Amino acid sequence: MTTFEILSERRIQASSNIQPHQFLFSWGNRPCFARGELVALTGKAKSGKTYVCSILMALAHKSHIMGLQRIDDDPLRVVWIDTEQSADTTQEILCLRVGKLIGQEIPDDLFFVYNFRQDDWQERLSMVMACISMHKPDLVIFDGIRDVVGDINNYQEAQTVLGKLLSIASWSNACIVCVLHQNKSLEDKTLRGALGTELQNKSFETYECQKDTDTRIFTMRQTATRKYDITQKLEFTVNGEGLPVLEARGDEARREIGKDTEEIVQSITRGEEIMRSAVFANLVKGRYPEMRNNHRYNGFLFDAFNKGIMKKETSPSGEVFYRFKTNRSLDFDQQQELF
Repeated sequence: MTTFEILSERRIQASSNIQPHQFLFSWGNRPCFARGELVALTGKAKSGKTYVCSILMALAHKSHIMGLQRIDDDPLRVVWIDTEQSADTTQEILCLRVGKLIGQEIPDDLFFVYNFRQDDWQERLSMVMACISMHKPDLVIFDGIRDVVGDINNYQEAQTVLGKLLSIASWSNACIVCVLHQNKSLEDKTLRGALGTELQNKSFETYECQKDTDTRIFTMRQTATRKYDITQKLEFTVNGEGLPVLEARGDEARREIGKDTEEIVQSITRGEEIMRSAVFANLVKGRYPEMRNNHRYNGFLFDAFNKGIMKKETSPSGEVFYRFKTNRSLDFDQQQELF
């Protein structure tokens, strides 16, 4: 094809028949994760990026997970490229996390997972291209793109790699999610190096992951987009099985905590009838780290008061105490007053 023919093909006119963006998912009724585009997923180390990748992969098979929905009726084909973790860790995440999230064994005709940690960085990008060409996926999780460049601060390398990834996204019509860490400084949330700058420029959307070390709550939010702004955040914790679960708020939190409110109170009071409110709060939050989140703790108190498990009393000096229902013969409301 001559240069003039290429220019004619590339020209955009008002009358040009160009297909609008197609999206894989929706979040809060807003389309997201566009086909044929790059999406940046970033955050500090251990901020929940791999958990989010697991949610996206499971969503390719399930119709909805944790507030996100798959737009297509049919399940999606997924390629996951892991360059950071060991092969056994990759398999463990695939089977014990993604598999449990979708509720069945991983379907091998839809999930194509590769670990390239042991390969030279010069070879990885061509291997990624081969995987996409071979499997024709709808969604590609590339964790992480830092491992296809020799120098993360080399602008020429960054432009070459991101140019190739954009080309791959275009001809494959896949959404390629590129995982890259933020800079190490807590105050600096920019993506690492020249590669991060170029990824931010070329991405259709950017999503940031954070972790609150006190409450152990993970958060994902959209920080940049070319089209549809998503203002809500995905907040989740990790349960005893190592699976991400939606973090409950407000009335939802009260309903969730209400299932074991009495058990929590009994474990803290151990038969005591009265306790200072500050002492009680410290014991609850010390034993149940999830209660360090004020929404959860306040919801827990609300439910305990509502169910008559405990009640609040104030001394003449203004100090707040809690009185707890016991198994003694007297009814709770007939017990002797504290003051």
